[in-house]
Amino acid sequence: MWLFLRRRLIMWAVLAIAVPLLDWLLGKVSEQLKARKGENPVSRGLDTARSGVRTLRGRRR
Repeated sequence: MWLFLRRRLIMWAVLAIAVPLLDWLLGKVSEQLKARKGENPVSRGLDTARSGVRTLRGRRR
């Protein structure tokens, strides 16, 4: 039973803390890269990764 509760707590922490933090971080890195070098394949890749993270979160902004 403790293992089950621990697994759920870890999953909650990942979904509640790590995923939004990753979404924010990818957005900031992408914005900084676009500001310095303009639109490029790396910034588009970061935007695609951010879109995937938002899908994982289950909502769009």
